[in-house]
Amino acid sequence: MTEIIFPGRASDLTCKCGKDMKQIELIEKFNFGEPFSGGPEKQVREIYDGARRRMIKVKLSGGAVLTKHKAVEPISVLCLAGRGVFTAGAELEEKIDLSAGVLITLGAGVEHEVVAAPEIYLLVTKFKDL
Repeated sequence: MTEIIFPGRASDLTCKCGKDMKQIELIEKFNFGEPFSGGPEKQVREIYDGARRRMIKVKLSGGAVLTKHKAVEPISVLCLAGRGVFTAGAELEEKIDLSAGVLITLGAGVEHEVVAAPEIYLLVTKFKDL
């Protein structure tokens, strides 16, 4: 039997799982809203690559910019901590402020950019076609 418990905070996550777990894969435990520091201004690391999706952690600090780019596939972006600005469109004409808990989605091929204000920690999910 598998039991997942989510008390008040994400840091309290527990997982009581049998050795034969086949349906749930614990990828990472995030501490939402907690500040982070250290490391280079831009950190991008893939944490999961499955048949239908990829998950990438992005940390920007010191006002760093993830310059205008586009993803071939649709994406979702969840702000885990910090603050920043996400802009999208050919001229980056659409803008949304990001802070812990904000979740956005973007269609395939849309140009976008992220600016840390002054630091931001994101989880990006790229959805693949089969």
